[in-house]
Amino acid sequence: MRFDFSSSLAALAAFASALVVPPRTDEQVSIENSKKHGNYDLEPSANFAFSGITTFAQLPSVQCLTESGPVDDILILGFPFDTATSYRTGTRFGPNAVRQGSRAASLAGHYNYRQSINPYEQNISVVDCGDLPISPFDNGLAFAQMEDWYKRLLWREVKSAGKGTRSSETGRVHPQIVALGGDHSISLPILRALNTIYGKVSAIHIDAHIDTWSPKVFAGANAGSKQAEYADGTPYYWAGMEGLLSTKNVHAGIRSSLDSAKDMELDEEVGFTTIPASDMLKRDGVWGVIDKIRSIVPHGEPVYVSLDVDSLDPAFVPGTAGPASGGWTPREIIQIIIDGLEGLNIVGVDVVEVLPALDQAEITGIAAAEFTIELITRLVRNRLSL
Repeated sequence: MRFDFSSSLAALAAFASALVVPPRTDEQVSIENSKKHGNYDLEPSANFAFSGITTFAQLPSVQCLTESGPVDDILILGFPFDTATSYRTGTRFGPNAVRQGSRAASLAGHYNYRQSINPYEQNISVVDCGDLPISPFDNGLAFAQMEDWYKRLLWREVKSAGKGTRSSETGRVHPQIVALGGDHSISLPILRALNTIYGKVSAIHIDAHIDTWSPKVFAGANAGSKQAEYADGTPYYWAGMEGLLSTKNVHAGIRSSLDSAKDMELDEEVGFTTIPASDMLKRDGVWGVIDKIRSIVPHGEPVYVSLDVDSLDPAFVPGTAGPASGGWTPREIIQIIIDGLEGLNIVGVDVVEVLPALDQAEITGIAAAEFTIELITRLVRNRLSL
């Protein structure tokens, strides 16, 4: 059979003409008018947790150290310092890791389900002040910088002067600073600064380690220089020796090894009562720990809260400088923050020892961010007497 090309082409043309192509009903428009067409609003509106410049919980970034005038009520302040650490270094990157972790911790928004409040909608201003400029080369200079900058912020007027507890020393309400470490030695310059306003404070120190070791026995802290005595295992020893602490202080979560039994004798002389990590296994569990904390720490007196993430078991915080097995869970720490700190006159907080280089899938940074959010919420609720 002979193929007729011309007839086949004619048939194809007839078939194509029979096809009905629907007319276009939309029009191309300029980008400026695009939001007015179709089902989409193309104006930038969403603020996703994974995008944007990283501040803690996407809070406003404020140059607190250089701006003049009243400061905000609660200030988040990074302490990127780790050159007094006795074991694993890298916690200078901790503040950034906690901020990154806060992206996940604030994924759906800022309403705190556990404490039934949005802490950022209470007419109490909370901002991220960035990081302190701390020398990584000279620890003596670094300690002076930390104390001086903290003190400068602490003495500033606050925006919500009518809310919060007034210092008995100054008669004023002062800002509350949430410090993100950094190794645990940062607590000492902070306590020195707080002493200028509040006098002696009671410490609630949540940690695997006592951190009241004498420099004579602690990990080579007596090796060759005076500054070497100021290490991450000695801040509360020095705080006691310098008269910065009351006699009503608590260690919670302790389980690490000691140099000798004399370490605990010195610890008691400094003014600490120890709640071992194993107390969580007793019949009353976390509620027993909370009751013990509240029975020791005086209500109404100034209280400093220091939370070392190594108080948790390494299963929950692989990215920390001094891991110790047998620790607590994030759920237990959060419950202590919510109920153990209720109504206390908290004048300052630190969250320390996050080491992101050794973290896995950001779980340490996320846990530390969760604790920081709960601490901020607790500060707000206490200011409002809730």
